[in-house]
Amino acid sequence: MQLAAHTFGFVWQESAEAALEAVAAAGFRHVQLMAAPPHFDPWRSDAARTTRLQGLIEQYGLNLLACDLASSDINLASASPDVVSFSVDAYRRLIARCADLGAAAVCVGSGRRHALLAKANDRLMESFRPAFREIVVEARRHGLSVGLENHPQGLLADAGAILRFIADEGYADVTVIYDVANAVAIGEDPVEGLAALAPHLSIVHLSDSPIGQWRHDPIGSGAIDFTAIGQELKRQGYKGPVALEILSETPLAGLLDGARKLIEEGWVFNDTLARP
Repeated sequence: MQLAAHTFGFVWQESAEAALEAVAAAGFRHVQLMAAPPHFDPWRSDAARTTRLQGLIEQYGLNLLACDLASSDINLASASPDVVSFSVDAYRRLIARCADLGAAAVCVGSGRRHALLAKANDRLMESFRPAFREIVVEARRHGLSVGLENHPQGLLADAGAILRFIADEGYADVTVIYDVANAVAIGEDPVEGLAALAPHLSIVHLSDSPIGQWRHDPIGSGAIDFTAIGQELKRQGYKGPVALEILSETPLAGLLDGARKLIEEGWVFNDTLARP
């Protein structure tokens, strides 16, 4: 497997440039970029900044796996056409930034379900389906793949819902970015989720959390069974990226400590980073 760093933890502390330099200097060679101000503004096309980021990616030999939008900023499943239109445009701009920077994929969530009125969610899917299709078409036009991420607030929050959606909509080329902490937040066993989604996995996100809570804590501070998750991925023969997406007051230390703990639990990566 490939060990990767997600820059989400740096969003309110460091610029994208500083975060890339920090994770590269620590030995990470695979990264996923959170496209959220003040870290990195996907709404603004900035040729000078693109050149700086391209230079860092090339200098350190980084593999930019994907870029994300902050789920708090957009909603592809809104009942308001104006909100959906804004959200699709945000993804169009993100896709352009991804293409500029040479990212392989764009990470997309499934909007927001109505937590109090479950019957409304079928109506919200009527907004989400065409919006998602627009994003897929735009990503294909730029040579990017789309990774659909499970999200506890999303219409497609669990592995079964994602599988049905991909099959029903005929998205043979849409992959899945599976977040184990997001799964735990809705009560899904991440081992079962990973097993169900095995043919579609492109990236696995790792962080820790108490069971039933939505958190992205340092590995070892919660209740997630990373030994069982590692064994499931090994059983699958999964060779793709495993991205540490950890929120901590000291984001780089959280990433390095997480990598060390995974290796101590028997995870094997094709990188030499953080070996104890």
